[in-house]
Amino acid sequence: MRNRVVILGAAGRDFHDFNRVFRDDPDAEVVAFTAAQIPNIVGRRYPAALAGRLYPEGIPIVPETDLEGLIERHGVDQVVFSYSDVPHLEVMHLAARALAKGAGFRLLGPKQTMLRSRRPVVSVCAVRTGCGKSPAARHIADRLQAAGDTRTFQNKI
Repeated sequence: MRNRVVILGAAGRDFHDFNRVFRDDPDAEVVAFTAAQIPNIVGRRYPAALAGRLYPEGIPIVPETDLEGLIERHGVDQVVFSYSDVPHLEVMHLAARALAKGAGFRLLGPKQTMLRSRRPVVSVCAVRTGCGKSPAARHIADRLQAAGDTRTFQNKI
């Protein structure tokens, strides 16, 4: 029987973590992603074309407010935290909710989720969703291209 997993996230790091850790793992079954921060994604599905052969119907995106119900209905074994910008207190509240329903709570480590690169990397980070990372990344790409850096940003962001 596969380990049943719910991934908590905000339509970014959660999808990345899924692809790095769970996508082709025959021992894990991701039953849902949750949504709490991004509007209009509840009710959608992570597409089957990106989810891989183990998920021919894709993966549902459901409200995080239904975490306890998800754990009960799907017999979830593990809740994986995959936000990048949540305060410690909120993380621990989510952990307590999962544990109270009998599921484990997991944080994925950098060795499992980071990508290796042979090229220089510019990282654009922020303390929360909506801080303007995308416009900043586009500006940096424009500046690097204007300076003649042809090693990066072959396809514009």
